[in-house]
Amino acid sequence: MRPYAATIINALWQCGDHVLVVTRYGSDSNAFPGIPADAITWVDYPTGKVQKALFRFWPTSVLDAIRHLTRNSGIDLIYSLTGELVLAHHIKRLQRDVPMLYTVHDAIYHDYKFSNPLRWFKDRLIIAWPQRRLFNLTPHKVTNSHEQLRYIRQRWPQHESHYAPFPSLVNQEIAAGKDAVPELRKVGSGYILFFGTLHLYKGVHLLYDAYLSHPELREHPLVIAGTQDIYFPRHQAEGGVTFINRFIKDSEVRDLFARAAVVVYPYTSATQSGVTSIASYLDKPMVLSDLPFFKQSCEGCEGIEFFATGDQDALADAIMRSLQSPGSTRSLYDNHYTTTALKTALDGIIDEVIEQGR
Repeated sequence: MRPYAATIINALWQCGDHVLVVTRYGSDSNAFPGIPADAITWVDYPTGKVQKALFRFWPTSVLDAIRHLTRNSGIDLIYSLTGELVLAHHIKRLQRDVPMLYTVHDAIYHDYKFSNPLRWFKDRLIIAWPQRRLFNLTPHKVTNSHEQLRYIRQRWPQHESHYAPFPSLVNQEIAAGKDAVPELRKVGSGYILFFGTLHLYKGVHLLYDAYLSHPELREHPLVIAGTQDIYFPRHQAEGGVTFINRFIKDSEVRDLFARAAVVVYPYTSATQSGVTSIASYLDKPMVLSDLPFFKQSCEGCEGIEFFATGDQDALADAIMRSLQSPGSTRSLYDNHYTTTALKTALDGIIDEVIEQGR
């Protein structure tokens, strides 16, 4: 979510705006190079277990900062970018002073695999239920998926909902990245790549099983790179598969993609996503499941192969087609991820919400 928010903030900021960032990593002066330091408020996320638990339900420092800004800095609108689940129990009161434009990322909750019922309950308590409350109580919404926009308008017809293009996730550190990924020293290049968090809905298990059950794919290594527990059973004979099960630094992303022959996103569900921005910026062919979001944003683009969602054989066939006849995807980036289109759309939406609030 950090690259998503930073891209929008840097694109939209103008004199009189103020940025409020809650972070676990301390202030980052490089994140917003064109924004004066006195126009940014940094709030540290608590580190202790008790403090974190309290913060999730009563984030006093954030609430005080918002209240101060809306009452003393001439703020006409709060633009919520990254879910802001900690505000769920305070959202009605916050909107009494100024309207909020709330970003809907996942209107339909994703499928996750949990190791025990307690983890399922914890997920519902601190993510799913607060998220639903925020959806119900924010009358001005924006999303980056036409398919999701249709769903939101059907589910909350009494609310004002808007579409804006998905921002590029390619920041300066990715674009200029020079760090090598040490785990790739033995792998080399020409591999099949998945990059992202290892969640059930991202279909990583489908790619893993398709690779191991189709010998023709095993002429190329498979690299699965990203955080979270490996949620699916692994085979003893998984030669050719490399897991990089850690956080990949932005400065390593260019090296990770540059060595790949094809990038695969075998999602079983997707509401909206910017994953195609990185691969297309680095001009890598992609294999995508034929979900509505991917089809709407990528259909007809050179270098893209689709497969029937959830079908391992179709996935293997699509990967082979891409390997045998790779195509350039840079035009996808140039046509869909321009800052101008993003700024124009969001400026119009923000002006409309502010005008309605007067």
